[in-house]
Amino acid sequence: MQDSQPTFNPRTYLQLYLDGDYDQLSVAFIEMLAHFETVLYTEITPELQYFIDVFIKNFLYLFSQADYVLGDRHALRFIQLNPIIANLTAISHQKTTDYYLHILQKQPQNFIKILTLLNPRCKTEVDYPLLFSTNAALAARWYSYYIELYLSAQVNPIARKNLRRHIAYTDDERLIEFANIADVYFGATYINHEGDRPIKQRLNQAIRDNTFCQTANIQNINPNPRKIAIITAFWQQNHSVYRTLHIFLEALIPDYDLTLIYLGSNLDTVDQTLFKDVISLEVVDGALNLDPIRQNDFAIAYFPDVGMSPESILLSNLRIASIQIAGTGHPVSTYGSNIDYIISGGTVEVRSLATKHYDERLVLLPGNGAVHDCPNYELQNPKKSRSEIVINCPWLGQKINEPLVKLLGFIHKKATKKVFFRFFPSHSLRKNGLIPFSRDLAQILPSESFEVILGKPYSDYMALLEEGDFSLDSYPFGGSNVMLDNLYLRKPIVGYEGKKWANRIGPQLLRQVGMAELVATNANDYVKLALKLVDNTAYRQGVGDRLRKVNLNKQIFQTDEPQYFKRAIAYLQEHHETLHQDNSRKPIEIKADADG
Repeated sequence: MQDSQPTFNPRTYLQLYLDGDYDQLSVAFIEMLAHFETVLYTEITPELQYFIDVFIKNFLYLFSQADYVLGDRHALRFIQLNPIIANLTAISHQKTTDYYLHILQKQPQNFIKILTLLNPRCKTEVDYPLLFSTNAALAARWYSYYIELYLSAQVNPIARKNLRRHIAYTDDERLIEFANIADVYFGATYINHEGDRPIKQRLNQAIRDNTFCQTANIQNINPNPRKIAIITAFWQQNHSVYRTLHIFLEALIPDYDLTLIYLGSNLDTVDQTLFKDVISLEVVDGALNLDPIRQNDFAIAYFPDVGMSPESILLSNLRIASIQIAGTGHPVSTYGSNIDYIISGGTVEVRSLATKHYDERLVLLPGNGAVHDCPNYELQNPKKSRSEIVINCPWLGQKINEPLVKLLGFIHKKATKKVFFRFFPSHSLRKNGLIPFSRDLAQILPSESFEVILGKPYSDYMALLEEGDFSLDSYPFGGSNVMLDNLYLRKPIVGYEGKKWANRIGPQLLRQVGMAELVATNANDYVKLALKLVDNTAYRQGVGDRLRKVNLNKQIFQTDEPQYFKRAIAYLQEHHETLHQDNSRKPIEIKADADG
């Protein structure tokens, strides 16, 4: 969060430029940009606005001078700072770097500068082949950092269009070096959930061709059929991955010996109760140290959440065990890794779309493919702090996009009662994306009709949800735990159903509690349902009353699905060789009855 405002003297920058001390000028620019990279400002005071305006004015003017030549040692750092420069410029009255890009295009030795300033908020057209022909390695780095704005800029129509075009550029064989694989891999799904396959395939291939995979030399010796490796960076009790998958792992005890391969070094908050062994994989000298697992006897490697950490992406491209399985912690295909199966739920998935949505063989449990924990929260029944109808939008930054916010605009315009939207992006708006994000929202919604609430402790977050009148789920990437939390609070919530697990699990939970009427399958119905909950007080209260009568233990928490998960593990272990040889892509159905 923000602390005291930094200071700088524009004359100092100018003097360094006039003296030809370009190296020190670069250092000064980088130091100031690094401050904004790490310190999040939550509000724009007149003093801060003036400071950013003056800094951006001086930075862009001097940076675009033809005789200011960047030293090689600063090139990568400036390219890495592309997202923060984009956000600071958006905060300033300059808004975009387009004017200075136009100037740079007419100069020699402009390549690094163009990569530094060319970002998704720009209207300047990107000549991708030219960039990669000039210097493929640096262009690939820029390609990676450019994507980081998926967390905060997708409400902006220009940025959203550019990001979607950007991840579609994958046919260039020179795109082989990625700087931040987690943002590229994870972000692609939220930029275009129907168009993320090519970029993931390109990234996975680049990883396998890299020294990391080529020299990994993993030896899976005499696999012990009882031993399963659980590979994750997110095994904390309040984390979304843990909340939906740990009950599956509990069902494997005592028939299997579980080893947690924790992707990190700090085990203080990690729940280790299910595991016979715990191994930490850490980055040593800039590389993930594989020594603890280089020789192993795991029969199965289970990845609850491939894509949510860079280590999980790297490891999914190795062959740690002969059978490798993904879970619904991040419910999308890896598209081209060494994962063999993904275990999901037959009540949620569209079977006919299995081969379109997954490169892995889909395994369908009788159920949802996830079992939710009962939230650790005691209802408080708080009094409302606002007179409007408060609509909760508990959406992480990457889930908030222009088409979705436009639907909120329709709701605001057509509602007969005043509405107020609360956005809950948690900690996702990094690198000072909050203020540009809020301003982009204000281009669609009146600024007095919404607020953005940053990361809160879980109990505070739940209390705010409880205070709201009702909630809306996000689209096209919905919320699994978001839906569960609202049902637990007996809070009406509108689901928006699509064709993938991530936008079908929420609607399925609504059906389980007898609230199919709150499921929309198109934008028009989504708006109509929201307006009904706004304008019809008796209906909204009636939905809440019916939800309070629902036995969530019976309808959601108590399920045989963990035993079906255990059955799926046993089935895959027994039939893996046959399944591997038949090359079928048909979903594998795990039957509810033992003899089925």
